[in-house]
Amino acid sequence: MEQLFTLAGVALGSSGLSAIVVAILNHHWAKKKNSSGKLDALVEAQKVLMIDRVRYLGSSYIHEGEISLEDKENLTEMYQAYKSLGGNGHLSTIMSEVERLHIVERR
Repeated sequence: MEQLFTLAGVALGSSGLSAIVVAILNHHWAKKKNSSGKLDALVEAQKVLMIDRVRYLGSSYIHEGEISLEDKENLTEMYQAYKSLGGNGHLSTIMSEVERLHIVERR
């Protein structure tokens, strides 16, 4: 009879312990999934900001009809960063127009 109580105690204890372990693991995985979602949102926000900034600066230089070498290098670096974030070519047209601009001394 004592062995029966011991066996029942072990069975109940181990299932209780396994439930605690499963709950802890689920909580840990949920936190990781949430932080991954926030990271994805930050990447998307950065892409939107890069699109806006490159488009604005590129349009300004195109309107002026010229660009300094330093500004062209900076704009190209921003465009490359956008592409590295997974940008899909929204800026290829404006960058091709910037490539054709006359390079001038920085003012």
